[in-house]
Amino acid sequence: MKQLESLLYISILGLIGLGGIYLQTSLVEDKPELQDFQNRHDPDYYIENFVATGLDKNGQRRFVIKANRMAHFPDDDTALFDNPHIVQYEEGLAPRHTYADSGWMNSSGDEVLMTGNVKVVVEADSRGPGGTIETNRMRVLLDKEANKDLL
Repeated sequence: MKQLESLLYISILGLIGLGGIYLQTSLVEDKPELQDFQNRHDPDYYIENFVATGLDKNGQRRFVIKANRMAHFPDDDTALFDNPHIVQYEEGLAPRHTYADSGWMNSSGDEVLMTGNVKVVVEADSRGPGGTIETNRMRVLLDKEANKDLL
């Protein structure tokens, strides 16, 4: 009888030990997945209340870009804007104001794709009486000298 009782205790302890080993191996997480930071499209920085001014070769103001927020992406050197407002200046002419819900700037910084409720406002000047244009999508060329072949 004592042998049967000892065998019962040993088998219970064995089952508890096996259960512990099972729980330990099932709760251990797999090795973490390695992150490939080189090929990710994540912003490296944000700027709130963003304002940038572009100058021509003579130091004259060509454009001003304002946005509630700008996010820069290092993998392709592009930028996203929230609620951008671009003011473009040409000598002797009224400034051109372009507004949108969002904007994307290319890596060379000479072009902005404006999307969502795009509105262009130009006041009267020597070119004409001015006016307003509204659309859903518009490409704005910031540096006309560099982009003459595109116009």
